[in-house]
Amino acid sequence: MGAGFYGGFGATKGTRNLTLTKINLQFFAARVFEKGGHISKGSFEGHREFFLGKSVSRIKKELEKQGYEVNVHRSKNKDSKAIRIDVKNPSKVRNVTAVQVSPKSKRHGEVPYVKVSTNDGGKYKIVSKKEGYKTDSKEKATIYFARRKKK
Repeated sequence: MGAGFYGGFGATKGTRNLTLTKINLQFFAARVFEKGGHISKGSFEGHREFFLGKSVSRIKKELEKQGYEVNVHRSKNKDSKAIRIDVKNPSKVRNVTAVQVSPKSKRHGEVPYVKVSTNDGGKYKIVSKKEGYKTDSKEKATIYFARRKKK
């Protein structure tokens, strides 16, 4: 017969957008984290913006959803404003060992960045913008810059 006058098969007014937003966020997280919570160079390159603009607690929650046990603390460098998320249970499947969220630094400039360390692929750093970022010869991470949004 169909939904009829009262619309029995559809979502209630006002809930549709909320549901779609939740699905889209989980879909995006699933693309960064591969099976079992693994991050590869390809998944990071393709979805690097996932880490930018997120709070430490949000990144921590996403890691925990992937099966990581984490510990959050300030960076040990006395001048640093960075927060580190250290992983207690890395494995071959869950390869992230640490995530560092930095609003800015003396060493790299007034530009926010997030560095993801893995036990098999090295370190990946996503920087919010190229302008103002300073690098030096001591850089151990592969640096990626945020892509501009298409209009």
